[in-house]
Amino acid sequence: MTTPLTTWRCDVCGELIDSPESGYVIWKTDSNLLSHSIKIIHKKKCDLKDHYASAALSDFLGESGLAYLLSKLSLGPIMKSMDQSSFCQVADMDEFVDFFRRVQTPFYEQARTKFGSAEVQSDFAGSNELYPYLPESLKSIADRYE
Repeated sequence: MTTPLTTWRCDVCGELIDSPESGYVIWKTDSNLLSHSIKIIHKKKCDLKDHYASAALSDFLGESGLAYLLSKLSLGPIMKSMDQSSFCQVADMDEFVDFFRRVQTPFYEQARTKFGSAEVQSDFAGSNELYPYLPESLKSIADRYE
């Protein structure tokens, strides 16, 4: 298995992106400037012309990436104290959380393609909203169902 948070599956071609430097994130924005259709792709190789917004995959990784991702959900208390109205820049929260986990949660990327399998569904039936997404649970899914 690959080291977590170092490789991803391209959402366009399905091939492995073997380093953060080889990847890019693209998304669309609607008329209200809300982000949607977020994809991790190979830089330059798998670009989609209808996804106008983009940033380097590395921008979403680590502590700075965490801050960047959270800024899409809220402007935060500093901006709010300056009477700027906070707003969420995300059109589909579930889609955004999936992307968030792909770039921040160890083993999520390795496990996510197995979530729809009958075995995983059975193993996690009755779980709470946290347990399946803990790194140790995700590692177990990735290891067990390869």
